[in-house]
Amino acid sequence: MHKFKRLDIMIAYSCNISCAGCISISDIKRSGIESFDNISTAIHKWKSVVTPNVVVLFGGEPCLHPRLQDICALVRQAWPEAIIRLITNGYLLDNFDSSKWFDFAPFEFQVSIHRQDHEPAINKKIKNIVQHRHPWTVSKQGGANQHRQITWRHNNFSIYKSIFSEFVVPYKKTQDQYLPWHSDPAQAHKICGSPATPILYKGLLYKCPPVANILDITGDNWFDYHAVDVHDDIKEFVQNIGCPESVCGQCPDQSQAVVINHFDKENVIVRHKNIN
Repeated sequence: MHKFKRLDIMIAYSCNISCAGCISISDIKRSGIESFDNISTAIHKWKSVVTPNVVVLFGGEPCLHPRLQDICALVRQAWPEAIIRLITNGYLLDNFDSSKWFDFAPFEFQVSIHRQDHEPAINKKIKNIVQHRHPWTVSKQGGANQHRQITWRHNNFSIYKSIFSEFVVPYKKTQDQYLPWHSDPAQAHKICGSPATPILYKGLLYKCPPVANILDITGDNWFDYHAVDVHDDIKEFVQNIGCPESVCGQCPDQSQAVVINHFDKENVIVRHKNIN
């Protein structure tokens, strides 16, 4: 049994918004979700191999998965002590029974605000969840570049808003083709947005979301990278969590980096009309 600080699980490839520089490559029109059966099979296989402190349900936009709360129940059964974290842009939270989230505690929402002009509408959706429990403690973190801006906490259940004003684009794009930067892996790792975030992607473990998504989309394996299956010896994989590897050369270093401001309306496109 290998202990992980965090394990992401990719459950949706589609996203209802398009953010330039997304680490899940949701700035192109990806479609679909991972089937509930495939997710169930993957969790069942890996629950006896890894023990994560935090299990992150990841996308795309995970709220596009109609069985999201059933997936939460699967995770809770597989890893009873783990914190379940749902990373969402918040637009679609009204699609679910807001009172049911408390059944999955310890649980936390990371509601990522990608456009400042839409923050009031997202706040209303957060309040729809908050209304089901009392009391809450509220804390604020200062500074425009702070990851967590406001946190609501009730016992072992929390909601925090994340302000993502700047993204480092994790790929090199020429016209419609994605290409690697061939940067120095150690230098690229220094500015990585997910330096220690293994992800369970289509039943296999990958080093991080950009590696999993880009290799899947392009079909190219520029660095001879191999994801690990449940039957593989994953000791080397575990040892390399949080460490630079050759595949990190896929992403840019500081001198190559393209930084995108996500509060700029031009860089975040909402793919549906009503956000209220």
